[in-house]
Amino acid sequence: MNIEKAVIKKIVHGGFGLSHLSSGKTLLVQRTLPGEIIKIAVTETKKNYSIGRLQKIILPHKKRAPAPCKYYDQCGGCNLQHCDIPTQLTIKKNILLDLLQRSREGNVQNAVNTVANPVASPSDFGYRQRIRLLVDEDGRVGFRRFRSHRVCHVDHCLLAAPPINDSLERLVKQEGFQSLMKLATEIELQLNPGSAKIACLIHFRRKPRPSDVKAAKSLCSTILTIETIFFLGDDYQMMGPYGSQEKPPAKHLHISYPEVKDRVPPLEFFWEAGGFCQVNLEQNRQLIQIVLNFSKVGKNETVLDLFCGMGNFSIPLARQAKQVTGIEGQGGAIRSARLNSEHDGLDNTEFIKGSINDSCRKLREQGICFDCVIIDPPRQGIPSLASTLAELTKKRLVYISCDPATLCRDLDDLTETGFTIQEIQPIDMFPQTHHIETVVLLEKTG
Repeated sequence: MNIEKAVIKKIVHGGFGLSHLSSGKTLLVQRTLPGEIIKIAVTETKKNYSIGRLQKIILPHKKRAPAPCKYYDQCGGCNLQHCDIPTQLTIKKNILLDLLQRSREGNVQNAVNTVANPVASPSDFGYRQRIRLLVDEDGRVGFRRFRSHRVCHVDHCLLAAPPINDSLERLVKQEGFQSLMKLATEIELQLNPGSAKIACLIHFRRKPRPSDVKAAKSLCSTILTIETIFFLGDDYQMMGPYGSQEKPPAKHLHISYPEVKDRVPPLEFFWEAGGFCQVNLEQNRQLIQIVLNFSKVGKNETVLDLFCGMGNFSIPLARQAKQVTGIEGQGGAIRSARLNSEHDGLDNTEFIKGSINDSCRKLREQGICFDCVIIDPPRQGIPSLASTLAELTKKRLVYISCDPATLCRDLDDLTETGFTIQEIQPIDMFPQTHHIETVVLLEKTG
């Protein structure tokens, strides 16, 4: 094994420490900090870079600290637990600045001057509303190891909300659960904030039989923190909810945000189990507020919300806009968005199920445009959509990104089509990891 000494220059996208081997080749090492002098073992050699594994820290960063999680050295999830939150926030901001500075567009490079300090999460641990665990061939659950298909077996996760950990620790001890896991590929545990109980989604290799359903109901009766269990698979629709015999099981999860914009009644959301919502529900309150501030929507303005989900931004925006149109490809999310709009008493919303690209093209062909466009895409961003967005947007575009690399690529395209970057606000939705959410305000020029 090739052992070398290295100096970490900075942390780059993906949470890797950047250094160079004695040959001059780029070296990437996880769980390091800027300025550290370390010894590494090269574990992977690619054409343009190598991956190293930390062997020894010769000179540690002044904020390095022992990671509190006992699985930290094996689990591939967290990669910043070895430093405090202020250091994490600095690292995340610098990753974003580095990507902006390496943009092909001068306007995007200059946007580094608009980047604010990241908004810290209200909670450093216990913030995740849901976790997904793999199930290995022995029926044991856990997370994927770093750059591996192997499973790190766990019975709790420090990032998960306490009711999730309580339920997981109880589940893995139950024979009924162990029996179900023999036929499962993964499970999801989702906290229902409205009841403080857990919805469990079991990805099953085959359609569940009556005995499987009976086992699921028994688990709900035995473990009081488990509210419902669902089964889903590749060749059948999701089955459930199954719960205890005491009361009918609920299909929807629910949360209330009384503090957002000091609104009365409170801002409430319902979404189907298995559907998307922000994993950090406490921080989502601040995310909504930032989007509302950036959008600056008035009572006579129209809004287009792309990848609208269950209406996380559409519903609060509709309270102050003339009309909001939300588009989303996932049917369950659209059903939830319509339910949330009706629950809020709104009559100025329209939610459309369809492909984002196809729907935007149809709107453009019809000559429809909006005062403000909100876009919250998945990790892959919005390739090839910039010119269409330029035609659909009259004044402002608010881009919410969960991946700074694809964000910077898309900002290049958007500034080329007539948008200027006004503000960039990072927000830490994922403490203890390198991931960072970013909200960007762009205005239409010309």
